[in-house]
Order: sequence, then C-alpha cells, then structure tokens
Amino acid sequence: MATPIPVNRCRFSAADIIRATGATFSGSQGTIFEGVGIDSRSIEPGNLFIALRGVRDGHEFLDAAATCGAAAALVERGRTNPLLACFEVDDTLKALGALARFHLNRVRAHHSLPTIAIGGAAGKTTTKELTAAMARALFGEILATPGNLNNLIGLPMTLLTLTDSHHAAVLECGTNQRGEISQLAAIIAPDVALVLNVDVEHTEGLGSLEGVADEEAELFKTARIAIAGTTESMLLARIPASMRTVKFGAGADADLRLASRVIVSPGRQRIAIALARWITAEGVDAAVEANLGLIGAASAMNAVAGLAAVTAALGRPLLRNDLAAISRALATVQPVPGRLATREIADVIVIDDTYNANPRSVRVALAAARETADGLGARLIVAMGDMLELGSLSHAMHVEAVRDLYRSKPDACVAVGPEIAAAVREISGDEAPRPSVIELAGDSIAAAGIVRDLVRPGDVLLVKGSRGIAMERIIDGLTAV
Repeated sequence: MATPIPVNRCRFSAADIIRATGATFSGSQGTIFEGVGIDSRSIEPGNLFIALRGVRDGHEFLDAAATCGAAAALVERGRTNPLLACFEVDDTLKALGALARFHLNRVRAHHSLPTIAIGGAAGKTTTKELTAAMARALFGEILATPGNLNNLIGLPMTLLTLTDSHHAAVLECGTNQRGEISQLAAIIAPDVALVLNVDVEHTEGLGSLEGVADEEAELFKTARIAIAGTTESMLLARIPASMRTVKFGAGADADLRLASRVIVSPGRQRIAIALARWITAEGVDAAVEANLGLIGAASAMNAVAGLAAVTAALGRPLLRNDLAAISRALATVQPVPGRLATREIADVIVIDDTYNANPRSVRVALAAARETADGLGARLIVAMGDMLELGSLSHAMHVEAVRDLYRSKPDACVAVGPEIAAAVREISGDEAPRPSVIELAGDSIAAAGIVRDLVRPGDVLLVKGSRGIAMERIIDGLTAV
C-alpha cells in the first residue's frame, strides 16, 4: 500500500540550492538542475540527487546516480563523490525540506496559493481526500498529497511537484515521533491548519496522550487559521489565544455542524451540514447537503471538518453555486484503500480497514461496521489485529480495544496477534458480554483460514489492524476461494 514518490521537474539553480540550504558548493552558481530525486533508480539526466539516510544510506548510491545522469548530488559534509558535483550540508533530510519550502515560497510570490495542512490521530487521509475534492470544486486545479506521503520525505517531494497552475494546496501531515509536525509546519506555513483529533497513537515515540496533543498542535503555530472539533478540548487548549479559530462538530457551539446523517444504501449516506450565518453570502441558505460514498459517523464528521478548512481558505462567503459544487464534489469521493473501504466478496460485505490501527480508529471502525450490519440485518464478524507503536500504553489500550469490540456485539471475532490475544484472555465473561465465537490466531495467515470458515453469505466482515500485522491477507484469503 506504499505510495510511489511522485516525479517532479522542479528547476533550481545552484545559487537557489545554496540560498535555500546553506550548502557548500565549489561549482558554478549559474548551473541549472531540473528535477529532484531521492532514488538512484529513478534519476534522469540533469536531476539533482539527494542522498538521504534510511533503510539504506543514500550515499552508497552516488555512483549509480552519476551513471543515470544526475547533474549533481546533495550530500552530508565530507561525503562527496568524484563522479558528481556535490552540495555539502549538515543534514540532507533537513535540506530536502528547505528546498521544498524555497520552492513553495517562490510559487506563492507569483500568485495566491491558499494552503491547508491536515493532521490528527485518525482520519487524516480520508479527510484530505474530502477536502481536496471540495477545494478542486472551488479553486480549480490544486496540489494534494498523494496517498500517504505525509512525512518529512513525502511532503517535501510532493511540494516539489507544485507548479504555477495550482491554485491551492491540501497537504497531509503525519508523525510518529516528537518534532516531526513542527518541522512539517515550518516547511508549509499553512494558511489553514486542521487538526482532527487527539488520541493514543504512536505513543512509543510520543510518550503519552499529552505528548500526542503537544505534537499535533504544533501544526497551528505557523498557520493563520486553526480548525478544530468542538469536543477536542486538548487541542482547543493548545491553539494560540489570538488565533482565528473555526470549530466543527455536532453541537450548537460549532461553526459548521453535522445536522443530520441518514444511511441510504450500503456504503452510502446522506449528510446535511449546517453553516454559521457568516459562512454564506446574504440570501444563500446556510446549509450543504450531499450523498457521501463513505460509511460511518466519523466519515461524515470528516466531511464537516474538511468543509471548515476549505471555507476558511477561500476567504469569502459561499455563494449558491459554491454550495452546489461542494455537494457534487463530496459525492465523488471514494473510500481510500485500506481505510473503511467497503466491497462485496463472495456475497460477504467486507469492510477493509487494514491500513493502520490505533484506539480511536478501532472505535470508529467498530461503530461503522455495527451500523452497516444493523442496516442490512446481517451478522457481524470482526477480525482485529494488534495495534503497533503504542509503547508502554500498549497492553492497556489493547484491553480497552477488546472491551470496545465486545460492546459492538459481533456474532464472532478473530483476534490476531499476541497483544490482542492477551487482552482477550484477560477480560472475563463477567466483565463484558463476550461474542459466542472467539478465535485466536498468531498471525494474519492463520487468521485467513479461520475467517474463511466463519463467514457465510450475507455477513458483514470488518478487518482491522496495524500495517505491520498485514491483515489484508485475510481479505486476500476470501478472494482466493
């Protein structure tokens, strides 16, 4: 499910690179480079190759980059290569971010480029897709983060594809350790920062719920406008006091409120969003209705959050034709693969939520699956895998996830992995009503056979777990029958 790094034709002179990164360079400052690459296998003649440290050290591939025609390389100080002209910097990853920031700012210097940055513990990618669809409807051609390229490599490489033809940008920002969001925020300096939520995520690197809140709220510090949910008290408390804030939610205190939500068919719901009077022009109804091809209450609220961000970025009241365009745009959004994506396999409704898992996304998935099963009058089967990168909170969070699982009242469940299995063993039948069928599996390969034997035509099957557990194998097992 990894998203390929997009190819760019971004032009820099040697002088630009020196100015942006503080690099040392002995060649001609007038030399022009077209295209920036980080993978020697995709380098083309005239490109600038950036040697990053990762699973492999990019400096090991300088010869290969030269063979492919790279015009120069950006390297760590003291690690030059005789085959290439080299820009030397202290940290090539930070230099990549600096180049992206330089390029973003020169595009901004040519024309207005409203920029929305999206963060949060859960729902970022789906919200990014919803926001991007609405932004295209209002701004025209925009730049949006492809797939999951939301880190210190993916985001800069996305920004390097920015051109003067783009009229807005919608960028996803992710983190799994302290300091990442602040670095991403410094690169983007967004007009609008939307942080969806705070919950236990990546606490192996972020330490605690407070640590998660501190990290996610860094996105607000370089923005002009903050977007947050009315129930997210930890986020609201971290928004700078003087900052303009737009709130979304389900209550009367929201500037954009999810007014109603009705399931119209499997995988589709109709939503109504009530807007504060100042959001629409005089004489225009302060509401948007749309058919949404996504399941669950969380997806509907993500649409509200995205609309809040887009209206803030637009900077003017919405007109009647804007509301119609937003409604049409929302109807076009399809589920992101691996994120509450619904499809039918062998007469079973499969909800594929295998991309990742944390406590909040587990609750969201269980609620959406329960709602789907109830709407169809179907049995609910849940295959749930371990949630990774939770550090010292892992066991407690898995116990709570199993309680949430039992509260959703599945007809059968399969627990996949040692953490979730340990939590199942710990919770007694007296503490929470248990499903009549509970199976334990050491890994997703074993679970695939168990699930295949459990499901029958007409069932709803939720498959959920962290990326490292590879829960998609269970779905693959159904298609192999």
